[in-house]
Amino acid sequence: MKVCIIYGNERKENTYNSVQIVKEYLLKKEDIEYIEYFLPKDMPNFCIGCFNCFYKGREQCPHSEYTMKIYNSMREADGLIFASPVYVMDVTSQMKTLLDHYGHMYMVHMPMEEMFTKSALIVSTTAGAGTKYSLGTIERSLKYWGVSKIFKCGLTVRSKKWNEIEGNRKAKCISSLENKASKFYESLLKKKSPSLFVKGMFQIFIMAHKSENSLPIEREYWEEKGWLNGTKPWK
Repeated sequence: MKVCIIYGNERKENTYNSVQIVKEYLLKKEDIEYIEYFLPKDMPNFCIGCFNCFYKGREQCPHSEYTMKIYNSMREADGLIFASPVYVMDVTSQMKTLLDHYGHMYMVHMPMEEMFTKSALIVSTTAGAGTKYSLGTIERSLKYWGVSKIFKCGLTVRSKKWNEIEGNRKAKCISSLENKASKFYESLLKKKSPSLFVKGMFQIFIMAHKSENSLPIEREYWEEKGWLNGTKPWK
């Protein structure tokens, strides 16, 4: 089993250590291959709004050296973990710019069909407040990518360092992480069916791409997949 992990920063404290709890829990269940990316090291560039991914294809992104590597890792993985600390009530700028680079994966454009059968876990930590917003930002992109099974774990740790978290609070954090890891793992084992939201939006976008307003490259993409003729990207 493969799990792709994307960290919203390179600081190995609360968010990083929270993910290590999840990794250790999953490894007790079975042998899992992890591929990890740390931002901004593994995606150092901001999206410049050139629209190449929409009009010419994802491979034409000026930052494809980074974006395609992560894209392929996500496609090949059985599960995804996105982890970001809270920076001023939301995700890190590094995490946001990563998500910006994959706007072309929204269902309305050129979705990665493998996303429809993946599970994802989002982890976010804060010393104060804001996990609701950071979790929501990541969840929104995953949802519109077509991921139906999304688990969220937001932790208020009241400390900037993992080793300084108060004992009872840390125990509760670990318990929450293991609980979400358990649900995430169980979902990885199951044959997944897209949510009603995904199925409904997909049907709407079929009609959109049959119209004259669809971008040629997107219409061609949907036609090649057979999606405009009744084929579904799930069984």
